[in-house]
Amino acid sequence: MPTVTGAPFVPQPVHRTIRFPKSNYHAYDAYDSPSQSPTPSKSHTTSNKENLLGTTTKWSTRKKVLVGSIIAAVCVVLIVVVVVVVLLTRKSSATLTTTSATITYVLWSFDNVTTDLYDVYNGDLINGATCTVSSSTIPYLGQGYPLGLTSSLNQSFQVSTFLNLASTSFTIEAWIYSTVVTGQNGIMGQCQCSTCLNECFYFLIQSSKLYVGFTLNDISGLTTLAVNTWYHIAFVYDSVAKQQVLYLNGIQDNIRSSVSAYQGANGTFTVGSATFSSSTTFFNGYIDNVKISTQTKSATDILYAASLIAYYSFDLPTPTNDNGPNGLNGTTVNTASVTGRVNEALRFTGSSSYFQAYGFYQAGFGVNYNKPFSVSMWISASTYTSCAIVQMSTTYNGGSCFNMLGIFAYTGNSGQWVAQGYAWPTIYATPITLNTWTHISWTFSLTNGYRLYINGVYFGTTGYYSYGGTSGAITWIQIGYNFACSSNYITNAGFQGIIDEVYVHNREITEAEISALANP
Repeated sequence: MPTVTGAPFVPQPVHRTIRFPKSNYHAYDAYDSPSQSPTPSKSHTTSNKENLLGTTTKWSTRKKVLVGSIIAAVCVVLIVVVVVVVLLTRKSSATLTTTSATITYVLWSFDNVTTDLYDVYNGDLINGATCTVSSSTIPYLGQGYPLGLTSSLNQSFQVSTFLNLASTSFTIEAWIYSTVVTGQNGIMGQCQCSTCLNECFYFLIQSSKLYVGFTLNDISGLTTLAVNTWYHIAFVYDSVAKQQVLYLNGIQDNIRSSVSAYQGANGTFTVGSATFSSSTTFFNGYIDNVKISTQTKSATDILYAASLIAYYSFDLPTPTNDNGPNGLNGTTVNTASVTGRVNEALRFTGSSSYFQAYGFYQAGFGVNYNKPFSVSMWISASTYTSCAIVQMSTTYNGGSCFNMLGIFAYTGNSGQWVAQGYAWPTIYATPITLNTWTHISWTFSLTNGYRLYINGVYFGTTGYYSYGGTSGAITWIQIGYNFACSSNYITNAGFQGIIDEVYVHNREITEAEISALANP
C-alpha cells in the first residue's frame, strides 16, 4: 500500500470580484438653430423739433438702453448656442469616428468547405487542392479536415474578393504541417506589385524558418522548423507601434520595429502560395484554420490560440461545448447540470456516467511523441470509491488507453488523489475531503515528467520518464468513467461527484498560471 503524503485539504473561504459589463455610450448631434435678432423700427420725425426735443431725448435714451440690452442678450445667447453646437458636433464626430471603425474577421476552416465562416471572403481550390483529407494523424484538429496541397502541382486556395489589409494593423494565424521546409515554400500572400516597396505581402517558409514581408520590408523567424510537424504560426503588424512580430507555437519568434505599413491596394489573397522576388512559390503539406483580423492581437491572445486545446466550463445553456479556440465539443451520458465552483458544473453518478470529446493530439498520444501537455479542473468527490476520473484513449470506448487521474481508496472511509502516467509511474497526493472543491492540475514534459499541483500549489513529481504510448494518434478524453484501462490503484469504477472548469493545454503551463486557475 502506498504511503500517503501531504495533509488533508482545508477549504478556505472564496472571495469573488463581480465585474459588471461596461455600458454602451451614444453621442447625439445638436441641431439647435440660433434665433433671429429683432430689427429695431425707424424713429418718427416731426417739424416741431424744439418742442419735442426733451421728450424725444428722454424716451429715445430709454428705448436705446432697452433695445441695446435686448441685442446684447441675444448676442450672448447666440454665442452660447454656437459654442454648444460646435462642442457637441465635435464630440459627436469623434464618437462616430471611433464607433464607425470596424474590424474585419476572416476564418477558413477548410472542413470540406471553401467558404469563409462569415461568408464574405469565399474562395476556390486551384489545380486539384483538397479540403477533404481524411486521416487520424494529419488534421490538426480532431474534427474536420485541413487544406491539402502539393507544391509540384501548383495547388492553392484563392479568394477573388479583395481583402484589404493596407495601411492598417492586422493579425494572421494558421496551423501548418509541411513535408518540405528547405528552399522557399509559400504559405499565403497577396500581391499588387512584386517589385514595389510595401505592395506585396508574403508569408512563407524560407530556408527552414518562417519569413514574412511587404517587399523589401521583411522579418525572418529564428527557429528552425521540422518536417511533418504541426505548428501554430502567427504574424502581427501593429500600425501604431510600426512593428512586425512573428510567433511560433504561441511564442515570439522575432520582432522588428520602425516598419512601414503594407500598401497593397488590390490583389488576390492566396493560401498555399505566395509571390516572392517576382516568382510564385508553393506549399507542400497541410494548412488548417487560417484566421485573419484587422487588429493587433496581444502575445497573450496568440499563446491562448496556440496552446489551449480545449476548455470545458460545463456552463448552461450548452454544457458540453468547448469554450476554447478549437471547438472540440463533447457529449455526456447520465450526467446532470448542477451548481459548480464557477457557474454550473457536471455531476457524475458512477458507472456509465461520463463526458467525452475527440480531438486531443498532444496529451499523451500526440501528433508528436512525448510533447508536453497540461490538464486542470475542479473536483468535488462524494465517495471514496477507487476510480478513474480522467482517461485518454484511441477509440471512443477504450482501445489503447491510459488513466491520468483518479481516486485510490486505501481504506473504506478514506482516499487520496492519484495522478498516473502511461507506464504507471504514480503520484499519490493529499487525502480527499468529501463534498469539498479541490483544484487539481497535472502537467507533463519529457524533462520534468508528471508534476502535480493541489489547489494551485506544487505537490510532487514522477521525475523524468518517457511515454510508451502510441505515437501520432489523435485521441478521445473521457471524464467520469474508465472504459477499458485499470491499474493497481485506479480501477474502472465510475466517479461519483462534481467536476467543473476543465482546461487542456498542449504545453507545460507554469505554476503562476495554475495558481490563477485555482483562484478564479
